[in-house]
Amino acid sequence: KNVGLTSFKHGYGRYVVAIWGDEGLDMPLTAPDDPTVAFFAGREEWLADLVNERHKRNWVKIERFVTAVRAMPNVIDEVDGWSVQSLASPEFACVGEGTAAAMAMPKRFDVVGDVAILNNMPQGDEKEREAVGKAIMSRNKAIKVCVARSSALSGTERAPGEALVTIAGAKRSPLITTHQEYGVKCVVDLENSFFSPRMGPERLRICQQVARGEKVLVLFCGVGMDALQIAGRTEAESVIAVELNTAAVSCARLGQRMLERNKAVKTLGAAGRLKIIEGDAMDILPTLELGSFDRIVAPRPKEGALDGDLGTGDGGMAFLELIIPIIKPIGGELHWYDFASDVELPSCERTKDTLERGCDGCGLSMEVIHVAQVGSIAKRQFRVCVDIRLTGKKL
Repeated sequence: KNVGLTSFKHGYGRYVVAIWGDEGLDMPLTAPDDPTVAFFAGREEWLADLVNERHKRNWVKIERFVTAVRAMPNVIDEVDGWSVQSLASPEFACVGEGTAAAMAMPKRFDVVGDVAILNNMPQGDEKEREAVGKAIMSRNKAIKVCVARSSALSGTERAPGEALVTIAGAKRSPLITTHQEYGVKCVVDLENSFFSPRMGPERLRICQQVARGEKVLVLFCGVGMDALQIAGRTEAESVIAVELNTAAVSCARLGQRMLERNKAVKTLGAAGRLKIIEGDAMDILPTLELGSFDRIVAPRPKEGALDGDLGTGDGGMAFLELIIPIIKPIGGELHWYDFASDVELPSCERTKDTLERGCDGCGLSMEVIHVAQVGSIAKRQFRVCVDIRLTGKKL
C-alpha cells in the first residue's frame, strides 16, 4: 500500500526501498467444516478480478515511486528525519571559502522536527559557526534552528541539557519541536530528553512484528515515539509505555493527544489504547501481571562505563529478572537493546548469553529470532537489538 525510502545503516548515501501496507483480503474460500464446499464456485473470475484490482492499484503507486526516485537529486537531505549532508556538496563548497569555516562543514547531521543537530561543535569563532548553521538551513528550508553538541551525552536519561548550543536560527527556551515519522508525530524536548531519528527504520520493523490483539509493553519509552508508532500503526489490543524522565513523559502525553487528532492514522482508537506511566521501571515492573504481555520492547539506557564488552555492570540483568516473568511463557517476544563493541558483531554472543541466563533464572527456555546492529553510540561502540521468543518451561 505504501512505498518509500529508508536509510541503510551501512554508510552514507545508501537507501533501502520499503514496501508495506495494511490492505488485503481476509475471507474464507471454503466451509470450515467441509473443505469441499467452495463459497465462490462459479465466481472464480469475479474473485480473480477482485484480487487483481488491488494488485494493479498498488503497482500504480510503486510506478509513481520509481518515477520519483529517478528524478531525485544526487544529494538527499532527509529520509524519515535522518539527515545526511556530504562535504562535497556544491552548495556548501562556497560557504566560508578560504576560511576555517570551509573546513568545518559537518559530514552529517540529524534533523529532529525543524531542528538540525550537529554531533560536534564546528571549528572557528561564533560568526564562522553561524555561517555553518545558516548554510545548513539554506539547504533545507524546513530547518529553522541549527544546534551543535558541545559535549557527549551522559547519564541514564541521555539528555543533552546545556550541551546543545544554538549556532543559527532563533534561540528557543525550552528547545522543543514536533517530529514526524511515517505519519505519526511526537513532541521532543531536545534539551531534557533523548531522541534519535536514526532509530526510525527500527521502530518500523518492530511495528511490522506486532500482530492483531497483542498486549505490548514499551519500557524506557522516552518521548514515546516507539509506543505511538505501535498504537497508531498496528492493531495491538493495548500499549503500555513506561518512562522515568518527567520531561519526556510530558512530551509523550502531548504526542498521545496529537495521535488522537491525527487523520493520517487509520487504526481506530489508537490514542485510547495507549497508556503512559511515569516512574522507575524497577518499581513498576513488579506491579504488572505475570505472563500477561505478548511483546515487550526494552531499549534500556546505557549505564556509562559499566556497559559494553569491557564494562563491569550486569548487562541489564536486574531489568531482565523483572521483565521475563511478565512475558507470556509460550510465544511471548522480547526486543532487547544492548551495547556492544565492533568485535562482538554480528553474533553478539555476550548479549545472547545474558538473555539466556535471565531466562534460566526464571525457569524458561528461549530461542533467538533476530540479531542486528541498530545504531552507533561512539567510535567502535554500537547499539544492538536481540529479539527472543519464549518457548515454555525449561525441561
